[in-house]
Amino acid sequence: MNEDGLPVAHPNFLKHFTADIYEDVANDLAPFGSDEGYDMIFSAAECRREVSAQTTVEELLDVADAPLNIDWDEAFDEDDASFDAALVVSAAFALIRLTGRIDKPGLDKALLALDVLIEDFGEEPELLQQKADLESWES
Repeated sequence: MNEDGLPVAHPNFLKHFTADIYEDVANDLAPFGSDEGYDMIFSAAECRREVSAQTTVEELLDVADAPLNIDWDEAFDEDDASFDAALVVSAAFALIRLTGRIDKPGLDKALLALDVLIEDFGEEPELLQQKADLESWES
């Protein structure tokens, strides 16, 4: 754990995700600041033996027993879009934080999820930062 109580981040995560929001557990728009995001990072960390460099975002959501309302291949449903999008985004960042990598389908789904959140909450700097950082990520 680091001084904020978050699980120690992989060096690749620390090199690329340098904005303060990646350590913020109080900001609802930060990856680990919402209730869903906070629960996701700690559920993923508790299941660390099952999380490896080959784990996908979809698998992490399953391992962490995330209450996703859609099947992985489905589009985000309007009724639960923000909730599901927040889960996908937090799972994507949790996977990178723990393993230093992310699968291409998981990255693509996380970018779609960020678009949903930006549509719902507006062009908040935290969401735009996350999107830009994921778009520039190279596994």
